[in-house]
Amino acid sequence: MNILFLTPYLPYPLNNGGLIRVFHLLTNIAKKHQVTLLCMEPDNDKQREGIDILRSKGIDVNLIPVAANQKKEKKRLYQLKSLFSNKTYQYHQYYSKRMQQAITEQLDSNKYDLLMVEFSQMGYYDITTDIPRYVDQHNVEYEIMQRTYETEKSPLRRLLAKSEWRKYREHEIENCEKFSGCLTTSKRDADILQQRSPGMECHVIPNGVDSDFFKPVNAPVDPNMILFTGTISYYPNTEGILWFYHNIWHLVKQKNPKATFCIAGKSPPAEVQNLSALDNQITVTGAVDDMRDYYAKATVVVVPLRVGGGTRLKILEGMAMQKAIISTSVGAEGIDHTDGKNILLRDTPEAFADAVIEVMSNQKLRVDLEQAGRQLVEDKYDWQAVGSILCDVFEAGVKAA
Repeated sequence: MNILFLTPYLPYPLNNGGLIRVFHLLTNIAKKHQVTLLCMEPDNDKQREGIDILRSKGIDVNLIPVAANQKKEKKRLYQLKSLFSNKTYQYHQYYSKRMQQAITEQLDSNKYDLLMVEFSQMGYYDITTDIPRYVDQHNVEYEIMQRTYETEKSPLRRLLAKSEWRKYREHEIENCEKFSGCLTTSKRDADILQQRSPGMECHVIPNGVDSDFFKPVNAPVDPNMILFTGTISYYPNTEGILWFYHNIWHLVKQKNPKATFCIAGKSPPAEVQNLSALDNQITVTGAVDDMRDYYAKATVVVVPLRVGGGTRLKILEGMAMQKAIISTSVGAEGIDHTDGKNILLRDTPEAFADAVIEVMSNQKLRVDLEQAGRQLVEDKYDWQAVGSILCDVFEAGVKAA
């Protein structure tokens, strides 16, 4: 098949969940099919490294200049504009006339068998074609906006989240309905979309992990180290870290005074960076070269999220590294887990803290969780297996067209 793949940005470097998912789906599809990628041009040298990497995998990469409304320095301006119009900030962030022109030209001048689009916000584009069209929903976006509104403390951020949630709740469904099929990371997300649009065709394509890259290593483990990973500036991560610090951390230290909390990931906002100044047992690393070094050292990985959607790659990475995971129910949504077997789910501060202490002090429990988590990843969540599922969906869609 000849496939046109649209994404708002080049999927590299692999330092957040969205980039990781897009990169692995794209490269696994390219193992079997001819793929043309259309996206906005990178804005730094690290991102530009991905151009050659993708081309080395046989992908035809086409880059579109970033529009003024999409530049990071314009974010606050367009957030403000969105408050006083029926357009969402998502529209300003994702839509550009140059990209629309490039999409139209690609479809008019090439014979594609199928179109793949990343993120429902790309549904703001006019995509006129008779070929099968699929949109990949990483999350139910309006649900994240609603949860952000419900948990945010800042009045201005609450106002922005409320405005986006109310408008994008309708736009997201409209955008998804433009496509032949919608790909979701979990059955839960598919059910939410189909409840609002009963005729929508949904296919569950779970998030995955490179289980050859993320794997157990023979390295010293710090028996007191608790780890959180991710893009720290992403609101659900920031909120989860602060909730853990204010409500759980002191309970953990009461029972294990030697406990340390490592927050590893890029772009920590000031309120997270300040935690290391408030407590010398907390480390905030910022961006790291190789997250595997931190997974390897940790005794337990925590996912204290109360906001989010889709599935959390940090859980799959931790399981692949054979680490015990403790999460809230929201944090573990979308993963086919078994509480008490391959993960511990706790939703109150007291129960979460107790689980952390139990894992740190109970070697049998910790080893059982580690081994069961790794087995779950090998059985269901390796990216090669996920890519095969997606190729099957595409081939069936083209055959039925």
